[in-house]
Amino acid sequence: MPAFKLTKVNHIGYPISDRRRSLAFYRDVLGLELIPSMVDGQRVIWTRMADGSMMHLIEPANGESAGYHAAFEVDDFAAALETLQAHGYEPESSGERHDGQRYVFVRDPDGNRVELTTPSNLRPSNRVVDEWGYTSEGE
Repeated sequence: MPAFKLTKVNHIGYPISDRRRSLAFYRDVLGLELIPSMVDGQRVIWTRMADGSMMHLIEPANGESAGYHAAFEVDDFAAALETLQAHGYEPESSGERHDGQRYVFVRDPDGNRVELTTPSNLRPSNRVVDEWGYTSEGE
């Protein structure tokens, strides 16, 4: 057994090709709520479901494929990092978001991206989102 537990799905990431068309489906048809993104850059649109879990809609850069991924919250982030490295899974990228959430990306044995995170909203943020999912710093 690992020294940490997956506690919930934090978000799933879906690649999109057209922001307006995708928002018409995910926001207007499925009812997802637009929320401020906690990452820099405007290619990721953050949305939230009624239970608090999120879907991140990702516009690929320069025709690249953004790919799918799932992000799982863990109860002990340090233990998760240690366990991954002890089993030979080196972080592809890691960091901290504007709301204090820490994250790490690794690849599973089949090359799929997997993200492990702490909970979201660990500290206040003044970021705001407009009707098309573009996030900026509020006052």
